Amino acid sequence: MTIAVISTGGTIASTEDSGGDASPELTGDDLIASVPGLNDGTKLATEDFSNVPSAHFTVEQMYDLAKLVKELDRTAEIEGVVVTQGTDVLEESAYFVDRCYDGETPVVFTGAMRTPLMASPDGPANLLTAVRTAESEGARDRGTLVAFNDRIHAARHVTKTNSMNLDTFRSPEFGPLAIRDESTIRWQMQTDRTAAVDLDPDALTNDVAALTVTADMHPSQIPDPAACTAVVLAATGAGHVPPKTVDPLDALSEADVPVVATTRCPEGRLAVDTYDFPGSEQTLQELGAYYSDRNLQKARIETIVGFASGRLEDVLYHP
Repeated sequence: MTIAVISTGGTIASTEDSGGDASPELTGDDLIASVPGLNDGTKLATEDFSNVPSAHFTVEQMYDLAKLVKELDRTAEIEGVVVTQGTDVLEESAYFVDRCYDGETPVVFTGAMRTPLMASPDGPANLLTAVRTAESEGARDRGTLVAFNDRIHAARHVTKTNSMNLDTFRSPEFGPLAIRDESTIRWQMQTDRTAAVDLDPDALTNDVAALTVTADMHPSQIPDPAACTAVVLAATGAGHVPPKTVDPLDALSEADVPVVATTRCPEGRLAVDTYDFPGSEQTLQELGAYYSDRNLQKARIETIVGFASGRLEDVLYHP
């Protein structure tokens, strides 16, 4: 069995210079060498995809990463893929790959909250968990996974919940799919896979605005129709916006700029027919807004994928 380890940079690959500032420098081979017993009985192959901070990762790189994952899935000797990345946008990269990948080979993202030179770095343990997960028969045909702090999550559900705590990656409403006990991956949940779509790289765009609705939000915060390709809106509660924002949202709709709505709450989905006051979910539907069941950052990824696939109606939905 060969597990491919794709390194992209981030904290897990960072070292410190003389000024104490961390930056990504370690290769995939360096990461493997840092984990005692990682390759005992397991053959590992490394792919140095990039070495950048997570916040620098682009949608074009996400596409190229998904393309590499699909190539490895078609490689007979590769039986699992692990991707190491910085945690800032890890959930978005993992979900992008999840939306593009329909193979059975396990794909597991992981990273670290502490650099290798900090006290008790978590990267080695996370990498070990990710490799053991990729080796697990139970990981096959589950879509893209995220392994962190001995828990294994579905990419569609997981989110970074704390800026610096080691136990940052959580699936708030549904919980992890599995946990690692010593060398055993114990699967306890099942989830349907995300439907994969084919993308046209020439149609990729990062010109998708993402806004969180807040109390008495000023209408000027809604972009002008000429300023973006689409707007993703994390509405309050079950899908509500201040009444003063309705007109600029209507201007987007009239200009055929898609409005994509989700909830800003960490759990739950948008209502369909509970409220009908101005600015309620009924207003969003009258404006022709798409709905997403993912959080704001993943809803933006869905919108980007929808445009690049030419299948926005399939990736998102109208209630």
